[in-house]
Amino acid sequence: MSRLRIGVFGAGMVAQVEHVPNLVHLREKFELVAVADPSAKARDFIATRFGVATDPNLDALLARKLDAVLIAAPDFAHVSAVENALKAGLHVLAEKPLCYDPKDAERLAEIQKAAGKVVQVAYMKRFDPSYAAALGLIEGLGAKLRYISVEKSEPDAGYQMGHHFYRASDDVTQEMITQGRAETQRQVTAALGKEISGAVFRGYTGAFCSSLVHDVNLVHGFLDHMGIGRVEASAAHVFAAAEGASATMRVGGDQALWQMVHINVPHLAEYRERVALHFDDRIVELIFPAPYLNHLPTRLILQRSNGHRYETTEIRDGFTEPYIAELEGFHAAVTRGETVKTGIAHAAKDMTLIASIGKLAAA
Repeated sequence: MSRLRIGVFGAGMVAQVEHVPNLVHLREKFELVAVADPSAKARDFIATRFGVATDPNLDALLARKLDAVLIAAPDFAHVSAVENALKAGLHVLAEKPLCYDPKDAERLAEIQKAAGKVVQVAYMKRFDPSYAAALGLIEGLGAKLRYISVEKSEPDAGYQMGHHFYRASDDVTQEMITQGRAETQRQVTAALGKEISGAVFRGYTGAFCSSLVHDVNLVHGFLDHMGIGRVEASAAHVFAAAEGASATMRVGGDQALWQMVHINVPHLAEYRERVALHFDDRIVELIFPAPYLNHLPTRLILQRSNGHRYETTEIRDGFTEPYIAELEGFHAAVTRGETVKTGIAHAAKDMTLIASIGKLAAA
């Protein structure tokens, strides 16, 4: 099995501008069989622009002859879609967040074990060559870690997506929208042990679970690489009517602090995302471009000194596109048995921390 027959569930923005064109590009590795979405507008866009067959729902997609499914549906649909795909005997690449409730991740892990299939969560930043290079820079430095900062500001989607062709899925029925909101509320309530609403709900599902989840996974990868396992959320806030959210974590007891903040800047045409690890003798910093500016390298900057001599080194390790690299990683895991970099266990760890952050924000 060198060429995987794959279907895509969900034809929203990320599928239209990344997943579908990237699967078409990787035609030696994937045969894109069909894309399923309840939106007739989205299906028409996919069929017209890419010449790919479409289905109105997941059941119709799973009825086709497939090896794998890429799940890019709305967040609330991820758990049930992964479960149904695994029970249909398919490998799964699922968009983040895998779930809201960490217990759902545990249940999916049991289903995956019984099915014997690959499940990879689409944390594409873990496939960024600058991230891989940063791992080399922090090798063996766990005891020297002092502070981690994550700063993220996002403009409206139009500023990031204006150079892409895509079509809004604005023809979904009100009944489906209402059902989706109710299911999101149910899952969030299960995750936090209480019902939340208003700004806290929007901040939790948006800033934390949909955006900063990437950075949580990224930092967990750094900490795992340095052998640091203990992380505890100590403070969290949703502010500016959910346009902002922040969290503070203790790392390794009182060894280090990890702080992260997310801000929506709807009228600023600039995306900024910075992750910096501060050690007692150096700073390793990643500055990410907007995720839809494909093949634009992430800046990796090393700051260190020798006595009074201070040096800044910028490292670039190629122009590999993380969205494509994650698909290649998924293909390698399925066809060659290579290790899944971002599996269910990683997502469970991320969502357990985010749930603890949500509880603090809702207190």
